[in-house]
Amino acid sequence: MSGRAPQQPLAIGAGASSPLTWFWNDQVVNPEHRAGNINIAIGVTTFALGVLAVRNFGGILVPGF
Repeated sequence: MSGRAPQQPLAIGAGASSPLTWFWNDQVVNPEHRAGNINIAIGVTTFALGVLAVRNFGGILVPGF
């Protein structure tokens, strides 16, 4: 942790155009969260590629007795 207090989301009328904009700026593109976001992206990509591989090549994984 960086030792600072967590930021509170801005009210809609206080400069933020929407809560989604706040979430994007504070959680997705914030450099403090970059390492965790990269880990999540790698995990989701690995899962998706695994599902794709099993759907395409799943027949060779089952023995043909």
